[in-house]
Amino acid sequence: MVNRTTKYSLFIVSLLAFFLLILFTFNTPWVKQLDFNVLHTIEGWRTDTLTPIIIFITTVGSWHVTAPIWFAIIVFLLYKRKGLLALYITLVFWGVRALNWGLKEIFARPRPDWSQVVPASHYSFPSGHAMNSMAFYSGVLLLIWMYTRSRAVKTAAACVIAIVILLIGFSRLYLGVHFLTDILAGYCLGLAWSLGVYLFSKRLYNQK
Repeated sequence: MVNRTTKYSLFIVSLLAFFLLILFTFNTPWVKQLDFNVLHTIEGWRTDTLTPIIIFITTVGSWHVTAPIWFAIIVFLLYKRKGLLALYITLVFWGVRALNWGLKEIFARPRPDWSQVVPASHYSFPSGHAMNSMAFYSGVLLLIWMYTRSRAVKTAAACVIAIVILLIGFSRLYLGVHFLTDILAGYCLGLAWSLGVYLFSKRLYNQK
């Protein structure tokens, strides 16, 4: 029977393979057309009522929200003398941000420039909000799963966090600051990073 570590490793490889697929196709005519069509369609959904809600949702994926959550988790874990878990969530939080910044510099893909609702700086690929949110909130989910035995709590946490991550990704499309391929690439790398750091932390724990 395949153990959990092997399953996670294979899943990470699958995520990286899908990222590479996006990377090597996002400049092809048909993918460019798909990106344009998605943004054009979502642009038609904008309303004066919905837009402030979407701006709030996108903020949930920003530094202003995730940094205080990270700090609160660190304080709690250190109080509980869970230093390795504190290291895990710290590597997830800061590492993915550094990785995203570096990749943006490497690929230097311009953002959509015809329908932005809010200003956005730096490059487009991969989406920082999608990548950082996927990594951090999935990392939080792993911590919740470690701390509770209740299947109901685990399921509820997974559903809530999945919805939050998906809404953050959608918000970037709605606001016109990212292409669909930016979001999907960010999701793949964010989850791969979170799981990869988890496996690394688990290996450190087993070597203690």
